Amino acid sequence: MTEEIRLSESAVKTLSKKSTITLIAGKARILSVQDPDFVRADIGELCAPGLFPPGYKESLRESADAVSIEGRIGYTVPDGDNKLKKLVFKHSIPDDLRALILERFQDEAGKQGIDFEKHKENNMQKHVAITHGGTGALGASVSMFLTDQKNLVVTNQRTWQNHNLIVDMHGGMIWPVPLIDEEGKVADPDSILKLCHPVKDQIAALLYTLINNPDGAVITDPAEQAKLETIIRELNVPLILDVAYHKLVFDGREAQPFSRDILHNTVVCGTYSKTLQIPGERLGYIACFDPRGARFVYFYNRSHSGCPSVTSQRGLIAHLTLYETAPDEIEAYKKKLLTEIETRRNILVEKVKEKLGWEMKHPGGAIYAIIPLSSDLIIKFGDVDTFTLDLVDKGGVSAISGTVFEFRARPTNGGYEVYTPDATSPEVRYLRFCFGFTPQDRVGLAVDHIKNFISSR
Repeated sequence: MTEEIRLSESAVKTLSKKSTITLIAGKARILSVQDPDFVRADIGELCAPGLFPPGYKESLRESADAVSIEGRIGYTVPDGDNKLKKLVFKHSIPDDLRALILERFQDEAGKQGIDFEKHKENNMQKHVAITHGGTGALGASVSMFLTDQKNLVVTNQRTWQNHNLIVDMHGGMIWPVPLIDEEGKVADPDSILKLCHPVKDQIAALLYTLINNPDGAVITDPAEQAKLETIIRELNVPLILDVAYHKLVFDGREAQPFSRDILHNTVVCGTYSKTLQIPGERLGYIACFDPRGARFVYFYNRSHSGCPSVTSQRGLIAHLTLYETAPDEIEAYKKKLLTEIETRRNILVEKVKEKLGWEMKHPGGAIYAIIPLSSDLIIKFGDVDTFTLDLVDKGGVSAISGTVFEFRARPTNGGYEVYTPDATSPEVRYLRFCFGFTPQDRVGLAVDHIKNFISSR
């Protein structure tokens, strides 16, 4: 009898996946404890401790007291607490989707001759499900649409690494295309459709991030939104809309709403990890016009993980309830938080130009920025991954290299494969700097460290 378990080929393939992000995070955890001036800009978290979501902390204390008395924490149903689902519908899901579902309720109430408010109250939770963070929402959404024949998910070629991993672990493959650039400009629809044409019959869905990770790209121009919607319509597949950074849009702008016909065939995947600074609480949601999409999560959660964290759900209920009982407090909180994050962005862009002499784009939203690196600098270090790792070990800053976020597709014998451009390629010569985790004073310190590190070579 063998002493080791026999893993499947796909499991072995998963174990072989490597990423500089795990190496950097491991080094940074140790070095940041040893050196108080070490600056962590690798963690994809929003952290502004003085602006913790109102009501949440108080609810955690109440839950702890209740547990100490009762000695237990019970389950909710697998797709979340009904009270929470109603609050998410009222106060969290995108406004355009909410308006469309409310119209549906109005039509249904009229046809059935029943009271609209009562019908809404009885049905809104059917269009929402609570998940284990945004990854749980994305995993459930992907698994709704993947089949043996349709196993590809179109994504932007610069995207969050876990989009690739989630699709892969559910038996599919991403089909990366240059959909949107740093400034929120959408590619010519014909060019994107041409890239998708060879595999059109295999495409199960389009996965689009409302505010992109790693560059903060967001569509605020109606003309660019129209181009995106043309692509979605021509592909004629469901839209999986990742809204992890919902409402974190800068410069007084807003993400563009989607047209009604697009929303009818959309699954929205949201999370509170970023927008409420509670990543460890693992709370996300799915919302969609078709209630079957939300209902699917009941079975997905039941088979994959069980119900989401009960204590976290209670904390979120307490916070979202304040939207109704203390709306001024909530508005003040959201405004202060957005101002804090936008200020950090501005400091980073200004300091990079002032101290390094480098031009970089102002990200339109979210909590990240792309810092481009010159070809001469990369040649000096060998490649972008080496530069990034050396910056952690010797420079006192942890950021993530572009190789983590860039994906391409190429033909192989009998099919296609996803790959990342080589670490020497111009396409990956950048750092993703997370200013969401980095306080204002330490943003400038990080730039000083980068300057000193480069000068010391």
